[in-house]
Amino acid sequence: MTAGTYELCDHLAGGDPTPALLERLRGLQLARNQVLLAAVQRRVPGHDAAFRALGRLQSDEPRLMAELLLLPQVGCWAVDALWRLDRGEEPDLTYLAAFAAGAAMRAGRRPPPFAGPLVPGMGTITESGLVPIPVLDVAAGPARLSVRLDAIDPYLAGYGRRGGADPVWWQRELSLAWQVLCERHHAAAGTVAEVFTTLVPLDSGERSRPFSATSGWAYGAIALSPPPDPLAFAESLVHEVWHLLLGAVEDTTSLVDPGDDRRWYAPWRSDPRPLGALVQGCFANFAITAFWRTECGVPSPREPGRAETEFAHRRATTFEALSRAADSGGLTTAGSRLVDGLLRRLAPWLREPLPAAAERRADELRAAHRARWLAANPGHSV
Repeated sequence: MTAGTYELCDHLAGGDPTPALLERLRGLQLARNQVLLAAVQRRVPGHDAAFRALGRLQSDEPRLMAELLLLPQVGCWAVDALWRLDRGEEPDLTYLAAFAAGAAMRAGRRPPPFAGPLVPGMGTITESGLVPIPVLDVAAGPARLSVRLDAIDPYLAGYGRRGGADPVWWQRELSLAWQVLCERHHAAAGTVAEVFTTLVPLDSGERSRPFSATSGWAYGAIALSPPPDPLAFAESLVHEVWHLLLGAVEDTTSLVDPGDDRRWYAPWRSDPRPLGALVQGCFANFAITAFWRTECGVPSPREPGRAETEFAHRRATTFEALSRAADSGGLTTAGSRLVDGLLRRLAPWLREPLPAAAERRADELRAAHRARWLAANPGHSV
């Protein structure tokens, strides 16, 4: 454990991520993906033409390769390849060849032969040429956000059933959510713009609420079913980006004792959670609490009191879960510094006055969730 690792946890617990911190996390993710690719290369001797091509580009075009190696699917592919090799199976080297070909195209070079039609991070090859992946570009004043709408990459498929990828619909809805973030959540908007690079559209299925997810191997990617309104969209982006931030830190250190196999009640989940997942949830829900705290007082003709109820609910459930994690005895020093720092920031928010109706509704929501959880998980306690 290094002082630098503690510093990462202290920064995440103490305030909004700074540009320097985001750049550091980005560098850590790049280094991780490079290590993963090197690990695959060592285990597939005789099949390294794509690796050699990528190595030449790394020497000639380091900035371009840094951008490409940070594509979220790169980490997912490398981990999948290592899992396959561990099971005695062949990794998907066809995908790697297509990735190398796409890198050559981006560098303005003749691509080496590849099977296609998918070019990871770029699109698909047809008889008419490359059909690019849609890019959603939104702006609110000088603040801009640009993300790929990727519904085709097989290594971004682990989040659930894919949904509609209509770029016109997603562009419109993302633009409205981006306006919410830029108008009232400036620091969060800056973090989202730096981290969020790829939107994976999901099918809403039978869910009554939008579903969103991230993967620790896919830094920058957010999978999302269609949100019902701009506030829900903006909230989901903050929620998932904060998961990605802590996931990047977890690549450098353990926040919990790896031998702790206990399961815990999380007031936002229907299943018992490992301690590490509880801490992850606490971090993301702290960001959501801050989001709704800022929204309090903003007129909402369609749903009056929504922000106040959400803030009352989130601050209580996040404090409850953070306290449970702090008292668990299973945190490492880094994990304790993160959790204790979040508790210190949250404590004064618990004393902020809110309408009685919002507090009452928040109490009802917590009680209902607890009752459902206990019914679904007999033998566990909260």
